[in-house]
Amino acid sequence: MALGLRLVSVCVVAGFAATAHGETAGLLRPSINEGEALAGPVEAPAAIPSLTIAAEEEQAPLKTVKPLTDPYAAQGMKLGGLTVYPELEVGPVYTSNVAGSASDARSDLGLSVSPSLRFESDWVRHSWRGQATGDYVAYLENDDYNSLQAEVSSAFRLDIRRTTRAEFDASYVLGQESSADSEVPDTAIGNRTDHALAANAALIHDFGGLEGRAKLGIERQIFEDVDLSGGGTEDNSDRNNTTPSLALRLSYTDPPALKPFVELAYAPRFHDEKFDRNGLRRDSQGINASLGVTLDQGPFWLGELALVYAMRDYEDSALDTNEAIGINGNLTWAPTDLTSVVLTLATGLNESASATSSGSKTWSGRIDAAHELRENLILLAGFGAEFEKYSGGTDTTLSPNLGIEWQLNPNLAWTAGYDGTWFEAEASGDNYNYNEQRLMTGIVLRR
Repeated sequence: MALGLRLVSVCVVAGFAATAHGETAGLLRPSINEGEALAGPVEAPAAIPSLTIAAEEEQAPLKTVKPLTDPYAAQGMKLGGLTVYPELEVGPVYTSNVAGSASDARSDLGLSVSPSLRFESDWVRHSWRGQATGDYVAYLENDDYNSLQAEVSSAFRLDIRRTTRAEFDASYVLGQESSADSEVPDTAIGNRTDHALAANAALIHDFGGLEGRAKLGIERQIFEDVDLSGGGTEDNSDRNNTTPSLALRLSYTDPPALKPFVELAYAPRFHDEKFDRNGLRRDSQGINASLGVTLDQGPFWLGELALVYAMRDYEDSALDTNEAIGINGNLTWAPTDLTSVVLTLATGLNESASATSSGSKTWSGRIDAAHELRENLILLAGFGAEFEKYSGGTDTTLSPNLGIEWQLNPNLAWTAGYDGTWFEAEASGDNYNYNEQRLMTGIVLRR
């Protein structure tokens, strides 16, 4: 969970760069998805900024500028043309409801261990960056609910010509769901473990005022089996699936700070088994259409917002077409050098194993803020809301958080925080409503 307090969201992507060859520069250049992968917002790799050079007689005299540095920022380790930033966070966690239960809330104390590793290139041309994070929580009394989450991602940009580039990314996400999730049986022992793997390759070309992007991708989802308290196992192999995709995007790039775009994506889905546990054919055809704008007035405004339509039509006539309209986006607002606010919005479609439902629609939003009380003391706060609509109603999840980070030096920090969850299951009835409160503290070691 990395204490749930980090505001820097890293898009889940990883690149193929084994054959790439970059030239090392002297200075480090700053590194500037439908609940299905297609409808969520995707963070785009930073573009090379365009510069307008005035005539020589109009240019201001050159000045010596002293670069601004953060005395508490981790320095990282140089490995050839890469800079690597390792980190480890360890600390106790208290939860008021370890299983997310509506009727049998059990508190417990656990130990959280959260390693991470980030890297970025220092090349004149091309770029490569990536990140690996993990979070393991071991509980004292309810070890069936020990949790493990992990994510590996990176992205590689290949500069082919001044107006043409290629981008490659790939990712792996390991997550776990308890019986608090409607798709996990109430009699499940412990958590269900899910895996998601994705890879994409895109070609981008600047036509002068217009930028075109063609992107090929593939995603693989794997759902592990779950042991049941009454004996036996829930077999989830019928949910395993593969989703290839093709997305085309056209952006109007002449306005430097406000760039409108339109995107259309097609994503068929194929399950490992032709019929699911209820005898239904769940293979489907998916379409996602977006109309939005990219904002680039950094550092004041930076991000992307889009109106999205997501649709998935199933092979079995007994399953209704699932579709949703909403807003996707990730927008950062920095009114001062000491304060930043991040808004994230997402619209998606989730698949179901129910005999009476093709799936659900989700709309989620989150706002996170960070303020530097001092240059080494950061106050964090956030609030999230998710609405998941089923045929029987809409489930609501509210998740506030508060935290503080005290950076003792570039290699050592102390954190403390609170995470809350309130879940109201209108679609399933009051027997599924629950809340959980978490308190965490920890020591962070960086290099």
